[in-house]
Amino acid sequence: MAAGGGEEEEDKARMEAVADKLQNRDAIRLYNWVSHRCFSDCVTTFYRRTLGKKEEDCVRSCVRKFLLLSSASAARFAHLADPSSAFDD
Repeated sequence: MAAGGGEEEEDKARMEAVADKLQNRDAIRLYNWVSHRCFSDCVTTFYRRTLGKKEEDCVRSCVRKFLLLSSASAARFAHLADPSSAFDD
């Protein structure tokens, strides 16, 4: 029986490694999407090496909105997974 337990541990370790890889891949994709989206929406001129004040404010606002949406979505999904948790509707 001990050999079977070893195989289960190996399977569990492999599954965790795959889940970590997928999570990292998704995080990178999400970062790239947000970067592209905010850049496309906010950067209007390429005549300077730095962002203008309006462009910088727009990028900050864009990223802030995304972070707020992500936090709210995560809280909602957590509530759906565990309805006994506190959540203000």
